[in-house]
Amino acid sequence: MLASIIAGMRSAIDSSRPHIPSLLTLVLAVGLSGCSHGQPPLNSVDGYIGPEYFRFREIVKAPRNADKPGGWRAVCIHAQINSGDSGATTVCKFEVGVPIRPKDQGEIRLEEAQFAAAAMANRAARDVLGSAHPGTMLAELCNRFKQTYELMLNTKFSGAKVGACMTEGTETVLFGVSIPKRSERND
Repeated sequence: MLASIIAGMRSAIDSSRPHIPSLLTLVLAVGLSGCSHGQPPLNSVDGYIGPEYFRFREIVKAPRNADKPGGWRAVCIHAQINSGDSGATTVCKFEVGVPIRPKDQGEIRLEEAQFAAAAMANRAARDVLGSAHPGTMLAELCNRFKQTYELMLNTKFSGAKVGACMTEGTETVLFGVSIPKRSERND
């Protein structure tokens, strides 16, 4: 089974042209071939999601007093997951929230939050997809990714959260989710 997450790809790319991953695209492909007991996983995972996709919005302003912790930024991500062998597809939806000024860490600059969120998302995707077993449901891979990602991000920024997209006022950013042309929709 070949599972892949294809995100950030522009719908205008002509499918007949060869695709070369760049900083503006995320292509994570996993060849699920199983693993032997005691051996590292054999799945290869390639790709990169850039910090520019983590367009955090300030949901709660940090206190004016720089000594007080507080404030919150969040973004909602929709990433398409495809199973190469079966053609199955799903969209993994998750919200990434980071504190602006966590207790005992000082203020987290927006750029620092974006770069760390991207780095941890890439690492979590590689960890989860690299160890996936053949036949694993795409929704299960999405859930494992969110759990792993939250643990990693919370280690970097105390109080960071990854979960369902629920916070009002967040921007939704699409990775590999194609929006049908108006003529192809049923509305």
